Amino acid sequence: MTVNLNEKAIQLFEINEYDAALALLEQAVKEKRTVQSLNNLAWMYLYEEEDVRRAKPLLEEVVALCPNSHFPFNMLGEIALGEKDWESARELLTTSITIESSREAIHNLAVTDFHTGHFQQAADGFHAVAEDSDIVRWYEVIARIRNGELAVAKSILDEWNSESAHYLGAIEAADAYVELECWQEARDMFEKEWKDYFVSPYVIGRYAYVLFRLHDVHACRQVIDQAVEDKQVEIEEEKQEICDEHWSEADKADKVQELHEELKGLQQLFAKLQAGYRPVFEFELHSEGGCYLFGCKQHGHSEWVE
Repeated sequence: MTVNLNEKAIQLFEINEYDAALALLEQAVKEKRTVQSLNNLAWMYLYEEEDVRRAKPLLEEVVALCPNSHFPFNMLGEIALGEKDWESARELLTTSITIESSREAIHNLAVTDFHTGHFQQAADGFHAVAEDSDIVRWYEVIARIRNGELAVAKSILDEWNSESAHYLGAIEAADAYVELECWQEARDMFEKEWKDYFVSPYVIGRYAYVLFRLHDVHACRQVIDQAVEDKQVEIEEEKQEICDEHWSEADKADKVQELHEELKGLQQLFAKLQAGYRPVFEFELHSEGGCYLFGCKQHGHSEWVE
């Protein structure tokens, strides 16, 4: 009966009948707490409900059953990453890889290695699952920089491929070049996409810093002055926004205050650069998830056999 409920639930989920699918998975657990029923309900709670509080105990119950499947270990490892419980994450993900190597576990173990200062292992892990010039390859670059492998990091950036189907972008490559103090390469990368999309005050600061280090004071002032002008326009546009049930006057006031703080930072930027200021590199690693549903035909997952 539980398998039939699981099959029906996944069929409903695949046609976006989410509430009905969730109800069936919850029913399956009530009928029998198996590796499959617990795991699949936990997956729904974790990825669809974004409710770690309900997913975690179910997955811990699954792991206590000693399943020969990497699914629950991957999910618990991902949860441990989110909780910054690095040692638990390492143990869970290592176990997962021992059972069956997966891209997600290798990636997330590399994230764990990075956060615990094992930069060589992190770089090697990212390298194993990265695509050409994608975000994971960028993670590898940063890990290699932190590990002191500057020449290797630069060689990857020098081959950054805008034709790749997985291309992350030039701004991120520029930001990594800044960490290598390759000023001209950083400038070239910043300029590739500078006018293609809205850039944040952080990116403006990093680009201005590069221009300052290249002693191109005129270009540096131009970038900052344009950013100040754009921010002033943005503030006026925000003030004219019409409020409704989704955007209150208080929301608007908070946003305008935030924009004024950004404007103040931009107005002070050149003087700070003259005084020796170097904008701090901002970097955030993200974990990876996947489909860990037993019986998901779309991803070729068989039912769990007790």
